[in-house]
This record gives sequence, C-alpha cells and structure tokens, in this order.
Amino acid sequence: MQETTEKKSRNSELDFANLNSICYQEADPNYHQHLETYLYDQDFETVWDSYVNISPEQAWSGKMIHFHQLYSRQTGEEVFPGQVHTDGMGEGQVLILNLHVFNGAVKLQVGHEVMEIDKEKKLIRICYLENSKSEGSQFIRFNSLPDGKTEVSHKTFYRSGSWFRDKVIYPYFHTKAINEFHGNVRSWIISKI
Repeated sequence: MQETTEKKSRNSELDFANLNSICYQEADPNYHQHLETYLYDQDFETVWDSYVNISPEQAWSGKMIHFHQLYSRQTGEEVFPGQVHTDGMGEGQVLILNLHVFNGAVKLQVGHEVMEIDKEKKLIRICYLENSKSEGSQFIRFNSLPDGKTEVSHKTFYRSGSWFRDKVIYPYFHTKAINEFHGNVRSWIISKI
C-alpha cells in the first residue's frame, strides 16, 4: 500500500512538467528590476564549474528556501530531496522550491525553469513557471576581474500584477532567497579548496 501511495504522490508531482515558463519580454516595459552582486576570490572557471555542478539540494537549501523537486524536460529524470544528483544544472530542468517566510508561518511553492546555460556568454538564465506568484526571468552573469577574482551578478526582471507584492514583498524575500542560494554555492566552493 505504501508503494502505491508513494507512486501516486510522485505522479502528482509530474504535473509540474506540464507547466510552461513565463519569461521576461524585453519589449514589455511593465517589469520591475532587482539586482544583487557577489564577489568570489576564485577565478571564473572555478566559480562557473561550481554553479553548474552543485547539486540542487545543496544549492537550494537554507533557512528560507527548500529544494522540493527537479524534473528534466529533456531526459524525464526526477530528483527529490535525499536523492543523489550528479549531472549538474541543465537546460530544461524544472526546479520546484518551497519557501518558508515569516519564520515558516507562511509556506509558498515556486517553480523555475533553467532556460539557458552558456559558458561563452558567461550566463545562466532562469524563468518562472506559470502558476507562480511572479513571472519573469533571472539572469546570472559572470565577470572575470583583472585580479583573478570573479563577480557574479543576479539580475531579475519580474512582475506579479500586485503593486504591493512587487514593490514591498518581492524585493525583500527575493534578496533573502538568492543570498541563501549564492551563499550555498560559496560554501561549496570553499569546501572543495
């Protein structure tokens, strides 16, 4: 009976695979912008390798963000918390995250899709899935500095249709969430040195 229940719950998780991404449209002026920048002592190769190879559970786990599921549109692979995932980040991966806000009093689920990973452009682009509170795109760009360090910028174009959410709630919680994500990558880089 437990196997049937587990199978049923996993099949319901697959509904995420049927959701479309709603990306930022450059020609549309109705998006808000959010930018955070992170500095790493390591060179571009080391930092890039860490961002694309850290496991989703390590990358998206913290006080506020919690990894829930990864689904690959290209391979059909599903990864849940506690499972080993060694293939790294890939285009077409759908990431489902649980957000615990107000110290866990409010729990939200958000979905992202990895749309582009381009080492030559030094760019990772992620879009929001439909049914999320917000729509838009996140651009993670890497810049090699003359002193051998690497600057990573995380620029988000977003909108939700709610002025209060877009101007008050989103910037605060988005900053907390991406700080956890980039902090997890930084910890992983340091652990490998």
